[in-house]
Amino acid sequence: MSRFPLFLCVVAVVGCGEPVPSGGGAITPPKPPPKAAVAAASTEGVQEYFYNPAGKRDPFQSFIKRGTAEEIREDAPALQRWDIDKYTLAGVIWNTTRPQALLVDPEGTGHSIRVGTYVGRNWGKVTSISDGCVVVTEEYQTLDGELVVNPVTVCFPTEARK
Repeated sequence: MSRFPLFLCVVAVVGCGEPVPSGGGAITPPKPPPKAAVAAASTEGVQEYFYNPAGKRDPFQSFIKRGTAEEIREDAPALQRWDIDKYTLAGVIWNTTRPQALLVDPEGTGHSIRVGTYVGRNWGKVTSISDGCVVVTEEYQTLDGELVVNPVTVCFPTEARK
């Protein structure tokens, strides 16, 4: 199939327009309608719009819900409802093959932990238990994709050490 007839059809359609006057005469643009008619036509049937933000979410607020540090996560396991720094160390059994520790949450509930137990909101993992401290390691990635390892140490309160 030849493209030549298609080309002629396109040229014929594009070439159809208003004829250009010959003889160098200037083309006069059409006269605009009077301003009063334009004002009357523009206000007919047009309603004013007022934005009411009631019941709508803030477009500048993040859609990812973030709670406060004091907020309890009811759906999380018992040891992952609070941040790691909210727990206090109450006791350690450390001179065995599998050391254990007792962490007390802000509500006063005690939790027995071992190495490998998940503690805290950021899925921190107990990496070591010594005679006076428990080390919980949190791992997360930054926006750049860099892996950050954050060890958090929970020790006995200073009054108990003295």
